[in-house]
Amino acid sequence: MARFRSSYPATIDAKGRIKLPVKHRELLIDDECRELYVCSIFPWELRAYPLPVWEALEERLLSKPAMKPAILKLIERVSYGQLVDMDDHGRIVIPSLLRDIVDVQGEVVVSGRIDFLAITRRSRADQLLKVDTLSDEELEELALLEL
Repeated sequence: MARFRSSYPATIDAKGRIKLPVKHRELLIDDECRELYVCSIFPWELRAYPLPVWEALEERLLSKPAMKPAILKLIERVSYGQLVDMDDHGRIVIPSLLRDIVDVQGEVVVSGRIDFLAITRRSRADQLLKVDTLSDEELEELALLEL
């Protein structure tokens, strides 16, 4: 599977449709993947996983102890997601429940996160890049990972 890179501005219209950025759309078409699982793991963004990537994640979840609180919580959160199809114009419909709960409407940013796409309010992306920085502890942790 190809890797998603870069971030692009986009708009979620009144019908909940978002036109995926050309570069991301081309990767999905090249991989013959028009189905995406859209869900939320964090309250500030949606994630759109190509179906094969999502299915692999499900398999990893199934291999973990089912009664661990973190696993239960993650499964509960992502169960509000929905499988969507990309149309011939490169659009997907963001389920209304997710649009409302995560508050992603209007201007958004679609970010390639290697194996999935993140959809975030434009104002959140602005804040992240202008204000949020890596702490010294986080930089040390990344150094230990040899990134």
